[in-house]
Amino acid sequence: MQTTEKKVGRPQIPFCEHTANHICELLEQGLTLSHITQLPDIPSIPTIYRWMDENPEFSAAYTRARAKQADTLAERVLDEAFSSHDAQIGRLRMDALKWFASKLSPKRYGDKVEVETNSQQNFKISFSVPERDTLNSLKSIELPAPAPQLIEVTPEAIPEQVDSVVSGEIAPDKV
Repeated sequence: MQTTEKKVGRPQIPFCEHTANHICELLEQGLTLSHITQLPDIPSIPTIYRWMDENPEFSAAYTRARAKQADTLAERVLDEAFSSHDAQIGRLRMDALKWFASKLSPKRYGDKVEVETNSQQNFKISFSVPERDTLNSLKSIELPAPAPQLIEVTPEAIPEQVDSVVSGEIAPDKV
């Protein structure tokens, strides 16, 4: 007598090229994967990830769609900047879109600048743009006032070719 074991959970949805292409198109339009999976006839997020693991062509198409999604979101930042009627809400939306674009395509939209060189000595220089909170805290630091310096200018130090400006007006010989 044979016993058949029942699989626990939902049945796996087989890969569908039409659905996979539709998912990529929606990503390119800027929709998030969680919104896309709410649509009818779209499988769950784990199923989409499984499809990417099992199908290299879909995985490559998905990666290209995510890069295009970053471009779409970067364009939305500009649209939001000029269309928002409330400055605080507009800034919040723009920051969210910029953050998401920087995570999707950090080399193009990230805050980190990297310089690489191919020489005998390989090294990498990275600069990070400080966060807004860090910049605000730096504004509160009081720096000592610079010591006054006396600069003497003699007529011999001024080149003859330089047009002179007297009290913010053009010199009389140039009028």
